[in-house]
Amino acid sequence: MNLFLRCLVAAVGIPAIYLLVRWGSWYFIAFVTAQVALAVHEFFLIAQRKGLRPLASIGTLAAALLPVTAYIWLDRQQPDWLLLVLVGVLVFICLAALGREDAVSGAVARMSATVFGVFYVGGLLSFQVILRHDPRFSAQEGFYWVFLTYLVTWSVDVGSYLFGSLFGKHKLCPRLSPGKTVEGFAGGLLLAIPVSYLVGLQVMELFGWGNAVAFGLLIGLTAPVGDLVESLFKRDAGLKDSSNFIPGHGGVLDRFDSLIFTVPLAVLFRSVIN
Repeated sequence: MNLFLRCLVAAVGIPAIYLLVRWGSWYFIAFVTAQVALAVHEFFLIAQRKGLRPLASIGTLAAALLPVTAYIWLDRQQPDWLLLVLVGVLVFICLAALGREDAVSGAVARMSATVFGVFYVGGLLSFQVILRHDPRFSAQEGFYWVFLTYLVTWSVDVGSYLFGSLFGKHKLCPRLSPGKTVEGFAGGLLLAIPVSYLVGLQVMELFGWGNAVAFGLLIGLTAPVGDLVESLFKRDAGLKDSSNFIPGHGGVLDRFDSLIFTVPLAVLFRSVIN
């Protein structure tokens, strides 16, 4: 039943994400903003489970503003605007913390959890906007890069699941995620490379074969890190999933945790090869 739900959600979700990425502009910004708001809300729930009491409402609002800020910054190409917003977010969080009746008790933990959540989830996922709308690249290239990053990242998950289920014997990191195996990690890496080659080179023609292999390796090695980092937080809080928002997949943070690491590296990779 769980596998059926996962497949059903994927069958609906992947085409929807494809269209939103393809349309770009405010359609894509709305998607990333919703993704960020839901994921950072789940992060704050994990923090609350540990008794940290982050400024969840303020932090969720601040994180949701970051994709919009990135889009406006790319449009205006004004570095001062971006810096002003980032400083404004920090000041906003500080003022909100000062206004609480229990401002002193747990202030360091509360503000640290809030700021970390805002920039770990909201800041890093907002790199999707840069990957899609960087004015140095055409709209078609932006669409290709975002969707390729999604596909290769997802292929790591699929390869890890299949190889881990069929051949998994040696635990990869039992303290954080007992179900992950070395064989699953290898399977994810092995699938990421041909997906990068076939889609990125043969279909999208974004780069040569060497860069296709390099991109597959980069994402294949990085995606599991994002997954393990989130597992670290959940393990500490005694949770299996960040929520049950997506049937069969857990929470939004569970579904997009790998992208928190792979998208910024995709932006860097594109800049290096160009």
